[in-house]
Amino acid sequence: MLNLLSKEQKEVLHKEYTNRVIVVWLGATLAAFVISLILLAPSYILTRIRASEALVELEGTKQTLDEKLPPGDVVTVVEDAVRSADALRPLVKPKSVFDLVSIFESKPKSITLSKISYQEQTDELPAKMIVQGRAADRESLTTFGKTLEGRVEFESVDIPVSNFVRETDIYFSMTAILKP
Repeated sequence: MLNLLSKEQKEVLHKEYTNRVIVVWLGATLAAFVISLILLAPSYILTRIRASEALVELEGTKQTLDEKLPPGDVVTVVEDAVRSADALRPLVKPKSVFDLVSIFESKPKSITLSKISYQEQTDELPAKMIVQGRAADRESLTTFGKTLEGRVEFESVDIPVSNFVRETDIYFSMTAILKP
C-alpha cells in the first residue's frame, strides 16, 4: 500500500480525530445533562410549591393552637388527659385469659412460674388466679407479690405465710382475686 501522507500530516490528522471525539463526547454529556435538568424541573417546581404550602399550613396550625391554647396550657392539658386516661384504667376489664397471663411476662428473673390456674367468676365467688412457682429468696417473692397487688386488674393478692418458711429457693403459691 502506498503512503500518500507524511508522518507529520498523519499525526495532525490523529490529533484532529482525537479532538473531535472529545468534543462529541463532551457535547453528548452536556446534552444529557441539559435534558435531565429539563426533565427534573417540573418535579423540583412541584416540590417547592408543596413545601411552601406545607409551611403556610403549619403556620396556620400554630396560630390556631396559639389562639385556642396558650403555649403554657398545652402541657397542663396533656397532663390532665394522661391523668384522665389513668383514672379510666380500672374500668377496663381484661379481654381474655391470655391478657391476664401476659401480666406475668414482666416478672423478675428471680421468679420462675410453674403453674397458673384460672377460675371463672360465679354468682358467689369472684374470678381468681392461682399462681405457683419458685422464688430465689423471700425478698423477690415479697416484691413480686407487691407488684401484683399494685396492678389494676387485681382486687387483692394473697400470699400465705407458709411460703416464707425457707429463706432461699422458695416454692410458693399465691391467689390473686380479679376485679369484677
